Amino acid sequence: MGANDSTAEKNLASAALAVALAALAIAITQLLGQMFATADGYRRCQSSVMGAWAQYTRLRWKWTEMRFETLFTTPEIFLLPYIPNMQATSKMAVQQEELKWVGTFPGATEYPHSPLSQRSYLRTIYGLEPKLVDQNLGTGSNHEMACWLPFLHSIRENESDLHHSQVYQNATNYHTPRRPACRSIQKSWDFMAPELVRPLAVTYVGDIAIIVQRLGMTWQAFRPEEGEMRAEGNGHIIYSTLVRSIGPILHYAQGRIRGVPYEMYGKNANGTVPTELLLIPSEEADMMRFGILPCYAELMNCKQYAMGTIDEVRATLDLLDPTGSASKKIRDNRQFETTATFGFPDLISMAAPMFRQNGSTKIRLPVPTEHCTGLTSHKEGFVVFRERLGNYVSHEQTEPTHRTLWVLDSYDSLKSVYASWENGFNANFWVDTDCLCLDKVSDMWWQTTNYFVQLQHSGKARIKYVDLVACHIKNAVNFWHEGYERIQKGQGREHHGLRDWLAEGMHMYWDYLPNIVSEMSVKTYASESLIREAWIMLLFRAFCWSRCHYMSPSEARFPDSTRLPSRYWNSKLPVYLG
Repeated sequence: MGANDSTAEKNLASAALAVALAALAIAITQLLGQMFATADGYRRCQSSVMGAWAQYTRLRWKWTEMRFETLFTTPEIFLLPYIPNMQATSKMAVQQEELKWVGTFPGATEYPHSPLSQRSYLRTIYGLEPKLVDQNLGTGSNHEMACWLPFLHSIRENESDLHHSQVYQNATNYHTPRRPACRSIQKSWDFMAPELVRPLAVTYVGDIAIIVQRLGMTWQAFRPEEGEMRAEGNGHIIYSTLVRSIGPILHYAQGRIRGVPYEMYGKNANGTVPTELLLIPSEEADMMRFGILPCYAELMNCKQYAMGTIDEVRATLDLLDPTGSASKKIRDNRQFETTATFGFPDLISMAAPMFRQNGSTKIRLPVPTEHCTGLTSHKEGFVVFRERLGNYVSHEQTEPTHRTLWVLDSYDSLKSVYASWENGFNANFWVDTDCLCLDKVSDMWWQTTNYFVQLQHSGKARIKYVDLVACHIKNAVNFWHEGYERIQKGQGREHHGLRDWLAEGMHMYWDYLPNIVSEMSVKTYASESLIREAWIMLLFRAFCWSRCHYMSPSEARFPDSTRLPSRYWNSKLPVYLG
């Protein structure tokens, strides 16, 4: 009996121990469950939502509160100068595709869990690991995914079209390439608004405005202060919702039916921007999207002109012509043509620097002002200029100057070798524009630029380039009204089968030459023949610039949908991607 009792007691004790251990395990499990339940937002930072970025999600125990805090990592997206030949600093180990940028980005810090690199905190989006941007987009499992993942993917695909282009290979005083870049930001879910269900990436108004348009979208609404932002185009859609405690949150989607090829939408196979529509990705070109024209400061004595709105156009005209006559003429013209700023757009080709880089066929620029395609962009202007220049050389009472003859010979040389030189404004649209032609024309632009630089330092006979431009613009704004009057009276001159009002406009430019000589004679001791030579060089320089760049006429006719308010240029107002 004693042995049986002992065995029973042991079995009972073992059972009790097992029950106690099970109860302990259940209690511990419940305790752990309660503890992990304090990790608010952890389930919303998993791979189904964040893709590969979820590997950097972690929990941190807070002893003072006896709970877990959820820490997650999302990208901060922005544009920064890309300088490929710059040496790495001690703070940054530059690798093959890392952002080669010298300086300290405000607030930039390194921490050991960065998804970008163990050794650097900035990187181009093109240089990110593929797993951080490519998540088999379009599959059924990605409905709940944060939209900034496919957005990064689209940026990376678009950047691949520009990566091997010369636009990213050279940086000059007037060409600062800017690439989409990001750095990883570690955040705590404790400070997320209760309305949010996904981790947010952050970007900035001035940067997202440009990135979106580089993807081929057009802004339909752009009012960040009111929380309304919407853009569509090229198979992409981006729109905003307003969260009271945060501000506007952007949502991105690829606006096509799943399974339907991009070719059905007239897009590239991967949904990127068609090559001929790619914009020059430089800081100076980006300024034009906001109605700001960067200037070749060595000649214009200023860094930029604002021309995005009619009020800014008038203000710029008043800077060039303090008498106010040019501004008044624009106002009078707009009574007959509501968007007319004819003559004023010549300022773009005369004041802007050379954006295109040698060896590159990327020549497209944003439209900075209404009717930006001036006479120096159209075939009518080229053809009539050549005709009148030939007549000027043949009938000039004094022997033409060496530079005047050089312009005539250069024009004829370009026309005989390159058909696109005089082949209309839209010749610049196509990406297969002859690169050799562009390089040759660009070289002549630089020769004319050097001519004016030297002319500004020629002692008493010097001619200030900005004064010559101002005199030209002051007279050029009259061509539309006066040219139409001549045509209506039957006094229009030879237009070579082209549009008569544009051809007559270039005739009017030559008619204004005596006025320009008279006005410039008050500002310089240069001879009249030198002033005429300088004006001819000015127009030829403008023709060369126009042939090296392309601005869409359709965008010029519908400025409200393409140009953004200048106050948002380089704005660091944060917006979020959900």
